[in-house]
Order: sequence, then structure tokens, then C-alpha cells
Amino acid sequence: MGRNIIIVFLLLLMFSSFFAGCGIFDNSSEELLREVKAIEELSNKYANFYLSTDTYIEKVKEVAKFADEFNEAELIITYRPKLELFPDAINMVKRKNLALLTEEQLKEIRNTLKPVKTEIEVQISKVYDDGKNKYIFSKGKVVTTYKGHFYYDYYLRKYTFINEGNEWKIMDINTQLYGRDYKRMENVTYKNKPVEFVIKFNQ
Repeated sequence: MGRNIIIVFLLLLMFSSFFAGCGIFDNSSEELLREVKAIEELSNKYANFYLSTDTYIEKVKEVAKFADEFNEAELIITYRPKLELFPDAINMVKRKNLALLTEEQLKEIRNTLKPVKTEIEVQISKVYDDGKNKYIFSKGKVVTTYKGHFYYDYYLRKYTFINEGNEWKIMDINTQLYGRDYKRMENVTYKNKPVEFVIKFNQ
């Protein structure tokens, strides 16, 4: 009886090791995707003046892990709504450093931009692994509607993760702003192969 128990235990151990090796019990990829999605959601709120710079960075640090050498300035590289349609909003922004805008000033800017409708479609790729680092791509399509006219902005981000302290942490966020040039978004590649986007959501 004791021998049978030992055999069953060894078999279970072998199977668990096998499945773990296949990544079935590895949820690190899911965690990284959740982090990127949360950052994208916060970034779009920040881009549309719903968060101050300090609040935005604080909230991002609550939802994702960052390497010691990560440059926080990379977080604030983002598109902005069509301010050129509203001279008053441009003047509000010019009068003060964006990083120093208060909640009341942000609300004032949003009220000025109320006639504009902004819809954002975000796609996030699967996790890519080169054996040393991990990578996730995101791309966004921003559609601004004003007085029956449509204005488009596109952006692409590449998140680089490194293993630091036995945890995957964001080391770099490379953001490319493409304005209306959607064609540059169509052929996103990793190692000469098309990037596979697995998550899609709207804001």
C-alpha cells in the first residue's frame, strides 16, 4: 500500500513538472498583459486631461512593476486631443506646465473640450520572449469627432520587461506617435514576423 502511494505521488510530481514546463501553470504572461492593459487605460485618461501627471504616475505604479532604471518620463509620451480646435484650451495649457496642472484646471480644460467626442480603440499583443527579455506591443486608434468631422491619431508602444529580483518588471516603454499615418500601424513586426494582437478594448 505504501509503495503504491509513493508511485502515485511520483507520477503526480512528474505531471506537475511537465505542465509547469509547458507554461500551463505559469500565469506571469497573464499578469504582464494585465499590467499593460491597466497602463493603457490610465494613459488614455491622462491624455484626455482626466489625471494630473503626478496622479497618473502614482496610479501606474500601483498597477505595474517597474525596473529600478526605468525612466518615468516615458510614461507621459502620449497623443493629445485636438486642442488646435479650441484656442481657449491651447491658452490654458500654454499658461502652465502640463505636469503642474491642478485638478480644477484639468476640469476646466475638459469642459472646454466638451463639444469633442473622443473614442479610443486599443489592441495589445501576446507576450514575446527572446530568452532574456519579454516584450508586449500595444497600438491605439484615436477618433475625434467634432461638428461632423473626423480626426484620427495613431500610436504604437513597445513594452520591454526584464527579470529583476525574480520578477518581470518594465524596463522601457517606447512610444511612437503617428498622427494620421495609419499605414505605419498595419505592419507591426517582431523578428520579421507580424505581431499577434490578442486583446482589444475601447475607451
